[in-house]
Amino acid sequence: MSEVIERVSPADPGAEAPALEWSVDPWRESPARAATGFLAAIALGVLAVRWAPVPLAGWALGIALLTLLAPAYLPMRCRVDDAGLGRRLGLGWERRAWGQVRRARLGAEGLYVSSLRHGGPLEPFRGLLLPLPRHSSAELQAELARLMEAHGV
Repeated sequence: MSEVIERVSPADPGAEAPALEWSVDPWRESPARAATGFLAAIALGVLAVRWAPVPLAGWALGIALLTLLAPAYLPMRCRVDDAGLGRRLGLGWERRAWGQVRRARLGAEGLYVSSLRHGGPLEPFRGLLLPLPRHSSAELQAELARLMEAHGV
């Protein structure tokens, strides 16, 4: 089971509610999709290194491609609390404070938030998807909906 919902106590005893955390492992959710993403990242990286006119540029492009396709094959840790939300992919966290969120949508694939009120050409760079496990519980979805409503998104 890839869904692990945790209620993490806040570090500050005066804080209101515990954080909501869960993890998604693409290799357990959809092994074929994860393998396809990983093999595509490797193949494109090899092509970039092999065909680049400058070797250093090829390696940089190869690493960029591996990073860009990482959500397809790396496990992800997601966190939502009263301060905001974020996801950990690989070694780093990508976070959004609730004050930055202008639009949010909770669907079967996950919680999508954006700092843009309406979509546009910058949408892929301003949006953040916190994927839900394939068989996510109604409890997790209800908690996320409650947090979204509490913060007015």
